[in-house]
Amino acid sequence: MLLTKFTINGTVYRLSMEGIALEHFFDPFVMSFSPVKRMLSEDHGGYAALDFGSIGLSPELFGADHAATWPPPAACPIELLYTASSEAAAETLLIGTAHLAKINRKSVEYGLHGPAYDETVADGTVYNDTLVNVLSSILTGIAEISSLNSTQARSPSPNVAFTVDGEQLAIDLAAAVAAFYTHLFYVNGATAYLVDMLGDNGSRTITGFDFFPAEYEYETPVAVVRAGNYMRKSAYPYGKEVKVDPYHGTQANIEAALDDILAVLNAPRCRLPVPLLGSLPLPGEKISWTDTALASDTAAWIRARALTFDFAKERVVIEGEGGLAAA
Repeated sequence: MLLTKFTINGTVYRLSMEGIALEHFFDPFVMSFSPVKRMLSEDHGGYAALDFGSIGLSPELFGADHAATWPPPAACPIELLYTASSEAAAETLLIGTAHLAKINRKSVEYGLHGPAYDETVADGTVYNDTLVNVLSSILTGIAEISSLNSTQARSPSPNVAFTVDGEQLAIDLAAAVAAFYTHLFYVNGATAYLVDMLGDNGSRTITGFDFFPAEYEYETPVAVVRAGNYMRKSAYPYGKEVKVDPYHGTQANIEAALDDILAVLNAPRCRLPVPLLGSLPLPGEKISWTDTALASDTAAWIRARALTFDFAKERVVIEGEGGLAAA
């Protein structure tokens, strides 16, 4: 269930799509909600950012029996939450701003905007430390992020050594560094979570989804990945070439990072639509299942990389790389 807390002139209004009686009652004033997407900045890692689209609200919310403000305000604070059970168990999806986009007879539409993350890192800043410490330094320099959770990061953490070339947005720099070392990160509230792309950010096994057919894809392989003066080749000479920026100056460190990038980019991929799974799947979470609808029963798994949440249809499309084997 998608829950919305919409603040108008300092008063919080609790809204939902169908009307829900939890610890509080959530009025059925959400008319529409575009799917929420979480996408990586690069296929081999980086920032798993959320894209919220828009929300359509009933004009009744702004009438005399409720907020009594017409025309609707141009901008309002908004908080989006999801729960499969109680209000107390709700997961926060967004604390941000709703900006007025369109008014018609049936609904009032607002575009949804998250934190700006507009802090920058100065030209010439030198980094020479572990990935965990470097990303902690960069990300906690952003006003809305107070800490980095590295429980699911690689251990030992790889060394990072580079000098910033030109002033850069902190969030973009952190994404590029994380991707080079095949890590992803996402932000929940004031905490950033760093996850090793070669490991699992938790796991779950799902069953009973045969009416949501999975699609397994084998993209054009990567033959070569380059970083500066260094390169690594895969087992596929007929594949494409990928270029990345190195965030180390030593050949052995760069080549180790390139090998990890090749492993991620050349793994099989899957697109799996399923009903919402109780708690929302996390970036990097391992999802396993047995597909009995193929020519032979197949054990499959993916690590969630791209997530599309359709709360109106109560389903999520999970995409990521993984593996297949005879069941």
